[in-house]
Amino acid sequence: MRIVNPKAAAWDLLGAQFWEKGRPSARPSAAELDLFLTGLPPGEAVAVVGASTKDLVHLAVARGLRVTVMDFSQRMCSDLRAALPDDAFALELRDITAAVPIHQREQFSVVLSDRLINRFTHAEAQRALRAMRDLTKTGGEVRTSVKLGNYAMDERMIDEGRRRCVLADFFDAHTRTIDFSRAGEVLENALLPHGEIPHKTLLAWYRGRGLESRYGEADVVRAALEAGESGGRLELARVAPFPDAPSTVGFVFTAA
Repeated sequence: MRIVNPKAAAWDLLGAQFWEKGRPSARPSAAELDLFLTGLPPGEAVAVVGASTKDLVHLAVARGLRVTVMDFSQRMCSDLRAALPDDAFALELRDITAAVPIHQREQFSVVLSDRLINRFTHAEAQRALRAMRDLTKTGGEVRTSVKLGNYAMDERMIDEGRRRCVLADFFDAHTRTIDFSRAGEVLENALLPHGEIPHKTLLAWYRGRGLESRYGEADVVRAALEAGESGGRLELARVAPFPDAPSTVGFVFTAA
């Protein structure tokens, strides 16, 4: 797949630093990893969307699942391949916000992603959920976690934007969407450490991420429903809080 999504360049800057130097709270805990994989027998075909979720990939492989990892960043894919055994899992360079070709649909029993929706605008989230549904066999599940509401750094940026009277330059209050690429000095002043990732790299990573929306529970459910308007549906099966990630919820959708 040829990647045209400009956000991929931001993750090419980061690569393995996300799991080697980033803060542990940005990654799922042992209990949360277990929630993702609960009930899946060895041999089940599973897709993990997001090469940054290295610990989930490692555990899924250890449990005998047939794992395919998908990511739109060439560096994230390369660094994950270097970090885990070559033959442990399949790897695809794929933009999950792009349409899935017909011949590649319904390959997996379960499609997993951790806080990936938080990297998208509302429109991108709908397209991503559409693609996840298309990758999932009818009767299978899409399991995704989402951080609800604002991040602490979002609040710092909003407060700083108000103070400087420039909030409207980078924040759409109606859609709760932040444009990191337009935040300028506000982003620099509000930037919080992310483990030991160098400041310069962290700043470039945020700017490259561009537009990201923030979500309530109803927003995620609505995006899943709208994703099914053009074909197979996603039906909400259950919602459960993640035990170690504040304001983070795990959603399970059944592919219908």
